[in-house]
Amino acid sequence: MSKVNFHQTFPPTLEYLSRLLEITDMNDALSKEEISEITGIPTGKSSGKVEPHIDYAIYMGLVENISNQSGKYKLKRTKLGNIIMREDLGLREEVTQLLCHIRLTSPSTGAFLWKLLIRGILPNYPDGIRFLLLEDELKKQPVFATKKAVNMGPFFTTYEISFETFSLISRSKEILKIVAQNFKNELLYVYAYALLYEWEQIFPQYDEITADQLLTLKFAAAFGIADTVAYSILEKLFEKSIIRINGQLSPFTIIKNASSDAMIEKAYSLLC
Repeated sequence: MSKVNFHQTFPPTLEYLSRLLEITDMNDALSKEEISEITGIPTGKSSGKVEPHIDYAIYMGLVENISNQSGKYKLKRTKLGNIIMREDLGLREEVTQLLCHIRLTSPSTGAFLWKLLIRGILPNYPDGIRFLLLEDELKKQPVFATKKAVNMGPFFTTYEISFETFSLISRSKEILKIVAQNFKNELLYVYAYALLYEWEQIFPQYDEITADQLLTLKFAAAFGIADTVAYSILEKLFEKSIIRINGQLSPFTIIKNASSDAMIEKAYSLLC
């Protein structure tokens, strides 16, 4: 998708994403006005929330638009979308919101600003970054270079309101900081999904990668943790035979024994 700044106007509303999931696998391609009429998501001639939420749903890995007609949408649920619709249509569980966050910030397939901030800039400032410096960091990107300012409001609303089950960012008047997430055993398959999805995108031809290649996946950054801390999660995945760790080599290597699709199937299985 070419709309780099689609999220600059509205944050994602979980209810609207849920309504889009309910009308997927449609037989006919529909206009944004027709989708608005069916779902109740507001839209207009030059603005509105239908198209931004379709973009959010695509970036979150929930749906695909398989229409080849300009201005028309024929939405099809992905495997992730099918499972979330079955397990948590309202998108209220932490598992669900983390899965959406992982895809939204994917270095390979995520939305530009989201992956830039969560997987790129913020991990470089574990003690927080001043907003004046953050503005300079953003201006290094050609797409933002000529802008007076980048509207961060929808980004803040997402992590402070929409994704309310986990607190990934904190901010004061001057500083934005990413918050390291504590390990939770019930999220084990979510961690595995984050690792394997990116692995399959960046190194699809490899079943074994080195520690250096692991760093390029930016797996730890999805959870606000240091790469050294992430190793303890890898050990948990090893105990579940999701991966194997070959520590006899230097640097160590990791061998995958499962697919990201298999992890989606198990994502909700450890919830009480």
